[in-house]
Amino acid sequence: MSKQALLVYNPKSGDEHIPVEELKDRIFLNLRGYDLAVFETTGENDPKKIQEKIQELQPELVLAAGGDGTVKIVAEVIPEDVILAILPMGSANGLAKCLGIDLLEDGLEALRYLKTSPIDGVEINGELCLHLSDFGLNADMIHHFEEEGTRGMFGYIKSSVSQIFKAEPQPFRIKSGDQVWETKSRMLLIANGDRYGTGAIINPMGKMNDGKFEVVAHDVESWEDFLKMTKSMIDGAVPEGNTIQSWSFESCEIENLNQVNFQIDGELKGKPDKITVKILPARFQMVVSKNELHR
Repeated sequence: MSKQALLVYNPKSGDEHIPVEELKDRIFLNLRGYDLAVFETTGENDPKKIQEKIQELQPELVLAAGGDGTVKIVAEVIPEDVILAILPMGSANGLAKCLGIDLLEDGLEALRYLKTSPIDGVEINGELCLHLSDFGLNADMIHHFEEEGTRGMFGYIKSSVSQIFKAEPQPFRIKSGDQVWETKSRMLLIANGDRYGTGAIINPMGKMNDGKFEVVAHDVESWEDFLKMTKSMIDGAVPEGNTIQSWSFESCEIENLNQVNFQIDGELKGKPDKITVKILPARFQMVVSKNELHR
């Protein structure tokens, strides 16, 4: 008897459109023993509709075909005991890259093996964060990055160069338990994963299944610091010196003392006075590359 799978398909994801029937054919070449139902997103009340579809079908596997935004709306409603597979088709596929699934073909190949791993989530002010959020420089850069229409590592570095020395270090206060840290940084990152969708490694210490998240302060004072940080984004090595400071937590509170911009998974969230962050250990069962996670 076949098992039930649900494909959540975003028809507007990415620059290269793949019709749903073609995608289904490619899925069936790799996924055996499953019946496949399809839900196409419309941008109108999708989370509620997906939740209702999951309740109706009771699938053992849900496939999210799209970018980080598509994955997030599925992740917000998927039960903990249902497996989630990602087929990266968006312009930003950061979570998939953290799982070792860089391309659509990688996601399809992973369906052959259905190798799963428990993956943590992060809750920020009651909202799910799948892999990366930050204050400051990157949140400011999102506007420039989108306006210029740039893509990939080169686009990220180009945008970084144009903004990084304009930004002033901003003060933050981090609290966890009875400990308090004061720091100044051009970008303060809350990270579950280790890299952006561009492939830039922004949290070299990040692991998505260790029951902790990192708070990472990135700062540059000179071109030498910038080159160190850029090198670490490419090769994943932790740069020497004070370019990066990192803390690992199960929960913490961060005060945004100068009220700079904040974003969660690429979506701007204004300028909150403070945020409360906690780990959601093993919240998801996700299909990973047969070669395991990137980290």
